[in-house]
Amino acid sequence: MRHAGVNEMSHPSDTHAALKRWLRNRFTEGERPKEEWRRAFGASWEHLLGTRVRDLIDADAANDLVLRLADPELITELFRPVVESVVRAAIFELAQDEEPLEHFVPSEAQQRLRLILAKPGLVHPDWIRNTFRGEAAEAVVSDAVYRALMDFSTLLPRLMVRISPLGRWGVVGGAGVMMARLIKELERLIEPEIRAFVAEGTERILSRAAEFTIARIDDPASIEFRTSLAAFILAKSPAFYLQPVDEELIAEIGDYAEETARHIVQMPEIRERAHAWVEGALDRAADETLAELLQISSTGPRLPMGAMADTSWPAFKTMINSPAVVRWMDQILDELLEEYERAHR
Repeated sequence: MRHAGVNEMSHPSDTHAALKRWLRNRFTEGERPKEEWRRAFGASWEHLLGTRVRDLIDADAANDLVLRLADPELITELFRPVVESVVRAAIFELAQDEEPLEHFVPSEAQQRLRLILAKPGLVHPDWIRNTFRGEAAEAVVSDAVYRALMDFSTLLPRLMVRISPLGRWGVVGGAGVMMARLIKELERLIEPEIRAFVAEGTERILSRAAEFTIARIDDPASIEFRTSLAAFILAKSPAFYLQPVDEELIAEIGDYAEETARHIVQMPEIRERAHAWVEGALDRAADETLAELLQISSTGPRLPMGAMADTSWPAFKTMINSPAVVRWMDQILDELLEEYERAHR
């Protein structure tokens, strides 16, 4: 029987070479292979969905994969291109987007978000305590309390000046200068006392403020604060949030992510948890089909397998024509022909 597209040749090696070319072309050339790829792509996905997880994933191989992926050098090689290309491109694309985030959130979802934010117990007290703790909070409160006490301490003499005859008729001449000097001297004398009070009492003030806030964390005013903050976030665009981001910051974030990832994968407890998670997940899902695991209903929406097949077709063709796959296919065809010849001797 003559194979389509294969010329009769006298030498077996010529025949083998022609068959190999035919086989590669049969996989990649024209519309027929593409249409067959679309059918096979969709059918294979349906077959996978109906297959038990234990038949799809080898537990030992999965654990070995986790171990191999937890390699610091590999993590570095994975992070660099992601940060350099994908993340950078995504950030600079979003930095041009002036549309507020609420544009992408329907009004019903925004209302649901407000209801969620109003739920009691949503904010853990430790978040509040941490907000009112530290040098930054102390500096802000110290300055605010200091200014408030200074203003209040000189309020009475200034008020006395206003309600006195001199104040009502306008303080003029030496009397006005004298009153100004008295107020200034009072401020000078009071300032050290106020600073000492603030220095000693700031931490106590912050602690009381934190507990006061925690006690009223689910009051209407606190809920209004949470919902207003959420509304502010949704009202701003990606461009607003990404305004400070530049090449230098992206590089710094990439370095931070890379160093953190390298540190994490070298932690023994992380590796142990990863192995335990893989084994536990496979044990729980072993007898489920892939469709059951992914909760995909036969009557529910389906993935656009045709479009996914068309998208992956160029990659499939490139893979088929890659040197390694070509050698593999050639080897299989040589073995097939040898087996055929042995069977027909």
